[in-house]
Amino acid sequence: MTARKQSVLLLILIYIFAACADRDDTPLVETDIPKEPVKENLLTEQETSTFRLAAWNIRIFSDGSRTDEELHHIAKVLIDYDFIAIVELRDEVVLMRTEAILVGMGRDYDYVMSPPVGAKVKERYAFLFDRQIVRVIEDGEVFPDPNDAFLREPYFATFRAGEFDFTAIAVHVIWGDSVNRRRREVQELANVYQAVQAADEDEQDVILLGDFNRNPDDQSAYGPLLSIRSMEHLFQLPQKSHIKDTSLYDNIFFQTRHVTEYTGDSGIDRFDEIHFGNDDAAASLAVSDHRPVWGTFRIDTDDDGLDLLGPPAAPRVRQHWMLE
Repeated sequence: MTARKQSVLLLILIYIFAACADRDDTPLVETDIPKEPVKENLLTEQETSTFRLAAWNIRIFSDGSRTDEELHHIAKVLIDYDFIAIVELRDEVVLMRTEAILVGMGRDYDYVMSPPVGAKVKERYAFLFDRQIVRVIEDGEVFPDPNDAFLREPYFATFRAGEFDFTAIAVHVIWGDSVNRRRREVQELANVYQAVQAADEDEQDVILLGDFNRNPDDQSAYGPLLSIRSMEHLFQLPQKSHIKDTSLYDNIFFQTRHVTEYTGDSGIDRFDEIHFGNDDAAASLAVSDHRPVWGTFRIDTDDDGLDLLGPPAAPRVRQHWMLE
């Protein structure tokens, strides 16, 4: 049993003990939450040849900001995806609580998480993934940013799902009234993408995803990124990823010449309408003001010629960063 799995089980036991103990203060577990039925045989024959990758900004995702009932709402959304880049995470405890709920719902997830990034308000990134489908090839790294181009430096790691290996870069571009500052961060992402790709000559399948805080029609912001050969993004206006249908800040970018596994199937999860009857205030408070964005990729073909049946012949090592 892994150390993380032990931690999750320990957390479950703590919740059970707290709920059963005779205490005057509020228990850690809300006993009136209806149990979710365990989903069996989640992976159909068709689904084993593809997997769903998503990015989601979960508003102020912290242990203190979510009850267990609210985490059940979040888990109902997460469980539809095999791999999720989570943005605006504040602590690991809430991630462990969510992971435990997902186990109870029938899926066994694991995660890699960044250290805190940002200035006054610290955030983390996390890649949450179904451990039966996805495994980590290279642990996560925060992108080096000696010139402070980013308020929150991007975070990246390399994974393999079936026969599809890829590097995911999670981003949360600065928010604020200064559009120029936001544009500069988006512009700088072109350098991040190319540096991460160049650091490992064996891994050209790079996926950039998260909250970019600019609509994709901002040519000034996205010009450098879209100038990279065959670069595409999955979502276009008039699609909207904010629950108030005001903006499309969340997106997924990759080069079609390398990421040939993309099936053409993608979407924006309108959980606010499905689970909250389009009550924006309730959806934002309990879950998020952002909707997950997702794409489907084939995992039954290998475009890089890597041997999946055994370990790599030699360790994968990124080259030293070439930074100005």
